[in-house]
Amino acid sequence: MKKTILSLTVALFLLNGCAKKDDKPPQTASKTEQTPEYHGPKDNEIPAMLAHSFAVKLEQPKICHDDKDTEGMVCTTTEVIGLKSNIDWIDRIINKEIHDYYADVFVVPSEEQKQLNQTKVEGSNHWSNSVVYRFNGQFGRYVQISKVASEYTGGAHGISFFEDYVFDLKSKKRVTLHDIVITGKTDKLKNALWKQYEYWCNDNQMQPFIAKEDFNISNNFYINQNGGVTFEYQLYELAPYAAGPVSLELNETKDLIKSDFIPDMPTLNNE
Repeated sequence: MKKTILSLTVALFLLNGCAKKDDKPPQTASKTEQTPEYHGPKDNEIPAMLAHSFAVKLEQPKICHDDKDTEGMVCTTTEVIGLKSNIDWIDRIINKEIHDYYADVFVVPSEEQKQLNQTKVEGSNHWSNSVVYRFNGQFGRYVQISKVASEYTGGAHGISFFEDYVFDLKSKKRVTLHDIVITGKTDKLKNALWKQYEYWCNDNQMQPFIAKEDFNISNNFYINQNGGVTFEYQLYELAPYAAGPVSLELNETKDLIKSDFIPDMPTLNNE
C-alpha cells in the first residue's frame, strides 16, 4: 500500500514539473509584424483621391487703385478656395492656374500700395473676384473636379464662369472632348445635344437663343454616375442671363461616348 501511494506521489510530481516547464507566456508579434509599413500605391495601381478645399493665403486680398474709367478709386476684393489632395500633379495644375489668373494678389505690396489698400475712400467702387474648386468624386481611374469663378466689376450684376475637369490618374492627363467621343460620331453627338437643347427650351417656355448652325458641343463636361454625360454651357451661350447657365444631359451614350469613360453599372441578379 505504501509503495502504491509513493508511486502516485512521484507521478504527480513529474506531471506538475512538465506542466510548469511547458507553461511559457505566449510570444507577442513584433511591431513590424503588427503594423506593416505602407509605401503607397504601386506603379500599376490606381490611387483613391482624397481632397479637401481650403482658403488660399493671399498677399493682397484687397487691391485699391485709381481707375480712369470710373473716375475714382476702385477696390477689388479677391477670395480663392483651392484644393489640396494626395495627387500632387493635379494639385500643381490647379495651383498654377490660380497663380496665373490671380497673379496680382500674390505680389507682396509696396508700402505705398499697402497704405492705399488700407485707405477707406468714400464713394469708392467695390469690385470682387472669387473662385472655388471642388472635388466631385472618382470612378475608377478618372477624377472629377469643378471650378466656379465669379466676378463683379460694376453694373447691375456680376458674372460667373463654370469649368469641369476630368483627370485620368493612369495617363496623368486632363481628359478632353476629343478623348471621350467615338471617332466619326461628332456630328451625331452634336445633333443629340441640339435635341436636348430644344427640350430644355420647351421646358423653359422659350425659343432657342441661337440658330442650330451656330450650336457647338461644349468642351465643358462631366460624367454622371448613371452612365450619362452632362455638357455645361456658360451664361449667354444658350440663353439670356436671367435663365442662367444651361446643362444638357445625355443618358443614351452607347454609340457616342467611348465605353472606357462610362462607369460600370450594377447588374441585377435574377436568380
